[in-house]
Amino acid sequence: PLAKLFGAMETRFHAEGREDIDVRMLGSGRPFVVELRNAKRTSPSCSEAEAAVNAHAGGAVSIQRVELCAPSAMAALQRDAENHTKTYICVCWSAKALTPDDMAFLRSHQNLEVQQKTPLRVFHRRAPAVRPRTVHWMEPELVNAHYFKLRLSTQAGMYIKEFVHGDLGRTRPSVRSLLGARVEILQLDVQGVEEA
Repeated sequence: PLAKLFGAMETRFHAEGREDIDVRMLGSGRPFVVELRNAKRTSPSCSEAEAAVNAHAGGAVSIQRVELCAPSAMAALQRDAENHTKTYICVCWSAKALTPDDMAFLRSHQNLEVQQKTPLRVFHRRAPAVRPRTVHWMEPELVNAHYFKLRLSTQAGMYIKEFVHGDLGRTRPSVRSLLGARVEILQLDVQGVEEA
């Protein structure tokens, strides 16, 4: 819709950070820049651009607070992403039956430093490294003996799926190692992105 509105030959979308394709971005979303190349028109307003995207998306996506920016804003997006704290909520399954004590044990871990080796699922496109990341807090909620919801706040750049299942021991500690049982993540949503 922006290419059409501005008569641009090409558009490029640059978001602050990124999530896996199966992860929803909820809450107030995240900053982004849309680069319009070879635009024939510059007269549409920011509110017209916002309305065009929102109408085209039919509620699947919503953008707000659109404003013009300098090209340097694109470089700032990734730099700023590393300085954020992210809140997630996920649904998890445990092979062993869990108790309220297990939930209290997870909840007791605050500012937990986690060492994450490059995850196996992204190893083909990322250099091998060990990245320390912090889990600020966890709020687990038992659904039944084998299912629980986990809300957590982490340092940006943390691999949440691997923190839950452990990635064959490549992420330490993990929810799996803390509970002493196989744990799988079934659903993951980003609830919010905040400045650290």
